[in-house]
Amino acid sequence: MPGRFGPTDFAACARCGSGQVHPKLLVMGPIAGVDSDSRSYVCHACGYEGLPIFFDTEAGRAQFEREKKGIWEAEPATKKGPVSIPILPIQTDPLIDMKVLDLLPWRVVAVTGVRWEAGGLAPTGYRVSFQEYWDAIGGPRYNASRIYMLDLAGINRANPNFEVTRHLGKRCDVWLDSGGREPEEVMDGYMLDVERVVAGTKTLPSLDAFAVLYALSSEALPCLDWDGRVVWREPSETQVDLRDVAKAIRGIGFSSICVMDLRRLGSELGPDPALLSLLEGLDLDVYVGGGLQESHVLRLGERGFAGGLVDPFTPVIRDLLKTPKPEAPTEAIAPAPAPRPAPAPRSVPDSTGLP
Repeated sequence: MPGRFGPTDFAACARCGSGQVHPKLLVMGPIAGVDSDSRSYVCHACGYEGLPIFFDTEAGRAQFEREKKGIWEAEPATKKGPVSIPILPIQTDPLIDMKVLDLLPWRVVAVTGVRWEAGGLAPTGYRVSFQEYWDAIGGPRYNASRIYMLDLAGINRANPNFEVTRHLGKRCDVWLDSGGREPEEVMDGYMLDVERVVAGTKTLPSLDAFAVLYALSSEALPCLDWDGRVVWREPSETQVDLRDVAKAIRGIGFSSICVMDLRRLGSELGPDPALLSLLEGLDLDVYVGGGLQESHVLRLGERGFAGGLVDPFTPVIRDLLKTPKPEAPTEAIAPAPAPRPAPAPRSVPDSTGLP
């Protein structure tokens, strides 16, 4: 977690060496000095609470973590391929009975298609239960290990349903966009034990919010929502050029960003070539979303992008959702015997042999 005391600080858990160290949230809310305590940190890898250890480089922190695991040799450099992450827009009902939710959380939540309409993420009519969707993408044929979750209630109505999302995050690694309007609200997502919280420009007021967010955690993931210009919650924000905003976020200290093409989200048309040209050459790990299918992600990797955020219902995923379930075997039923006319009297010899 670089950035708490300066842009060159890389924090590690004193017990396990993990970099997933964040200030301990004491009280939710936007009151400075109450939301977190600079002297108290929590490791989201092992749960240890205490002061972290700081390193000058990420490589030094990573070596410290390996030594904590008993691995003393430096990790050989390996080139990672692009990451493919399905987008899961979830539609929740705030009136769901909590007892039912505790028993069947994956069946009462819908994964829905989504489009950008009238300044919001509008769910489409295509939807399935989270259980059915996860059976498709979490199975051996798709094998998703990470998802990009959009809490539509939080994004559109500033009413994230944490009672629901805390259940869903137990099955895999989650990057969660809960629609936080302020940096502290974005950080609330870490209470759900997700891998990363996502801060989308569509719900943040201005570029200044990212500087505050970085001071809280450099592991948060900025998402630049784009429809030809960067979309902010406050129309008065003048920083709308995509490349300029990306460079400013890099200057704050973040090392990775998402860019969501809102115009193509849910269309499966592939990434906009003009958008990719704008993003090439940035000193950032860039994850591109909006209109992507699985086959597009490999081509993104060839152009130097870190990965792609895949539309919720690509042809591959729809095909998996349609896969018929095996039927239980049943016993064969013999056909009913055909009726036969009764024989005429004396047409069949009797046992006496008399005529």
